[in-house]
Amino acid sequence: MRKIFYYILTIAVALLITVGCGKEFLELELKGVTVFDAKTIDTEKEAYEVLIASYDMLQVKYWHGWGSYYLVGNLPSDDALPVGGGTSDRPEYWELDQFTFTPQNVAFSNLWARNYYGIYRANLVINEIAYQSSLFKAEALYLRAYYYFELARAFGDVVFYTENLDPDAKPGNTDRSLIYEQCVTDLLAAIPTLPLKDDQLPENRFRVSKGAAQALLGKVYLYQGNNEQAAIVLDEIIASGQYALASDYNSIFRPEGEFGSESVFEINYSTYHHGNFWTENGRENEGNIDVQLTGPRETAVGEFEDGWGFDMIDSSLVVLWDSQGDTVRKYGTGFGPEYFKANLTLDPTKDLNLNGFPDDKEKEGWTGWYQKKRATYPEYNGIIEPDVSWGNNERVIRYADVLLMAAEAHNKNGNDSKAIEYVNEVRARANIADLSSTGTQLLEDIKRERRMELGMEGHRFYDLVRWGDAATVLGPLGFEAGKHEVFPIPATEIGLSNLIQNNGY
Repeated sequence: MRKIFYYILTIAVALLITVGCGKEFLELELKGVTVFDAKTIDTEKEAYEVLIASYDMLQVKYWHGWGSYYLVGNLPSDDALPVGGGTSDRPEYWELDQFTFTPQNVAFSNLWARNYYGIYRANLVINEIAYQSSLFKAEALYLRAYYYFELARAFGDVVFYTENLDPDAKPGNTDRSLIYEQCVTDLLAAIPTLPLKDDQLPENRFRVSKGAAQALLGKVYLYQGNNEQAAIVLDEIIASGQYALASDYNSIFRPEGEFGSESVFEINYSTYHHGNFWTENGRENEGNIDVQLTGPRETAVGEFEDGWGFDMIDSSLVVLWDSQGDTVRKYGTGFGPEYFKANLTLDPTKDLNLNGFPDDKEKEGWTGWYQKKRATYPEYNGIIEPDVSWGNNERVIRYADVLLMAAEAHNKNGNDSKAIEYVNEVRARANIADLSSTGTQLLEDIKRERRMELGMEGHRFYDLVRWGDAATVLGPLGFEAGKHEVFPIPATEIGLSNLIQNNGY
C-alpha cells in the first residue's frame, strides 16, 4: 500500500497527533499548504484517500529509531531474546527483555504514536468527512478498534476519544474496560457491512474483511473474559468456509503464503521507498524494518540474506518443540546451528563454538536460532536498498489463531468436545498426536499449543498476562506482579496531559 495521502500527513505534523498524543506544537504559519478541512472531502476518491491514510499507520514501525511493535510484544516474553550486537545495541529492546524499562523507553513512544495517528485518521472517516460510504465507515470502525485494542492491552488505561479533540485538550486516563467495550461496539457495527474475504478483489486483499472483524471481536471478548460471546463469534468464522489451514506450515511466511487461505488479517508491506534511505526523505519507507532487525547477524547463509540479529528464538521454545516431537513448527519458525553448519562457509583457522559459529560471533543471549516468520528471503527484497526494502507482510491474525482462541473459549465454557476438535485440527497440520485431555489440563494444553503454533508472532507476552500466568512464567526473567502487566505510559505524554502514570513507573 502506498503512502499516498501526503496532505493529511503534512497537516498531521502540525495538528493531528497533538490531540492523539497530547504533544505541544509550534504555531507556525503554513506557507504553500492548503489547510485541511475534513468536511470538504466530498468525493469517493478523496474519501478513499483519507481511509487509506488510516490503513497506512498499520505499517509504521518508525524507521528513524528502528521502532517495532512486534519486538514490544515478543521480547518481554519467554519466546525471544534481543541479542543483536549485544547489550549496547538498541538498549530499549534489552530493557524490554530484562524488565528494566522506564517511561523514557522510545519503543513505547513509537507504539503510542503509531496507534493514535491511526485513531485520529479513522475518526475523520467515521465522523467528519462529507462523503458518506457505509463500507469506508465500517473499515474505519475496524481500524479504530484495532488501534485502541493495541493501546489498551499494552498500556491499560489510556487516552480515549471517539471524536477528535481540540488541540489544546488535556485528556486523562479512561478505564481499559470501557475502551474494550467501545472496541466491541465498533466491531459489531462494522461486521454487517464488511465483505467476505472470498468476495474481495485481489487489489483489495489488504482491506478489512468480515472475518477479520469477527476474529478481532473474538479476541477482545477473550480479553474481557466474555468466553461465551467469544465462542459464538469465532465459531461463525470457522463455519463460514472462508479460511483453512495452509497445508505446509513453512509456506505461511513465504511470499506464496501472503493473503493465503490462512490469512485472516494481514498488514501489507512493499519494497518501494522514497529516494536514498540513509540520506533523504526522513527515512520514509514502505518496507518492513523487522526483517532487517531479525535476519542472521552480519552474514548471509543458505537462502537468507544478512540482518542485524535481534529477536532470536529463546532456547526454551526450542526445547518445548523438541519435547512434543514438533519438528514442523520448530523448523517452520526458525533455523538453527545445524543449518549454519551445513550452509555457511567458515574460516577454517577459527575454532567453532558449540553453536557452530566462530567465537567472535558470540553475543549475549545467543542461542543460534533465528526466526523465519520475518526472514530475510532475497525474493522479498527490493535490491535498491538491501538493508531496508523488505516487503514481507505481517500476518496479524491467522486462522490457526482463530481455532485456538475458539478452543480456549469453548474449554472455559465447559464444552471440551468442541475445544479438542479445534486444537487437534491445528496439531494435525504439525503431524503430532491428538490431545484427549479435559478440563483444566486441556486448558494448559491449549496454552502450550498457542506457544508452539504462534511462537515469535507477538502473542505470547499478552497471552501470559491475560491468563494471569505472567508472574509465574516470567518472574524469573524480571517480571513484577502488579507492575509489568502493562507498560509505562510514555514520559512524553505525562505532563502534557492529565494522564496518570501506571503503577510502579
